Amino acid sequence: MIRTLSIIVIVVMLAGCTVSSLSPEDVLAKMETAESYWAEARMAVKNNKSVFYYNLKQFYKQQDKFRVEFYDDYGNLKQTMIYNNGQCGIYHDKIDKPFKTQNFIDAKEHNSFITTFVGYYNKDPEAKWSKGKINDEEYYVFRCSIENKNSFFSGAELYVSSKNAIPKMLCIYGEDGRKTMEVEYKSFEYNRSFDDSLFFIE
Repeated sequence: MIRTLSIIVIVVMLAGCTVSSLSPEDVLAKMETAESYWAEARMAVKNNKSVFYYNLKQFYKQQDKFRVEFYDDYGNLKQTMIYNNGQCGIYHDKIDKPFKTQNFIDAKEHNSFITTFVGYYNKDPEAKWSKGKINDEEYYVFRCSIENKNSFFSGAELYVSSKNAIPKMLCIYGEDGRKTMEVEYKSFEYNRSFDDSLFFIE
């Protein structure tokens, strides 16, 4: 009796492990079809001489509504960027009126979103995936070229959990193959409810 119960428990555990593993196609589909998501991340950007670090929160809502908030190491909001309907507004904590520009697409802030990466991945005929590990955790690693590449943004790879499709790390590489940007996602939540006012540009 005890032996039979033990076998049943083992079978159920193995079945649970099998069900919990998503296919790469399922992971990509979940990222692509998400109606919205929220993320808290640490971004490192390297130029020719230095590396700059940013604490940020991301808000995304279909169709193509982006919001990025930048915080200092003490948790104070320093800058907000909003992209909506082809226009970008940049808000600084010490400036009353926003600076408006259309220069958001292909900027580092835009490239820090997984939605942007998935768009690149789907357009690259040579895009591919493999398996990798971070701290003994297993991830799918998706790799592709960046559309309209330049010396700093040429290729990208995204580490995503094979269990729940939660992204862990996004890496951007320059034309010389060196890493120019890294985004480590500390927290990530799919389909969070956002009010449209978050994406209004005054």
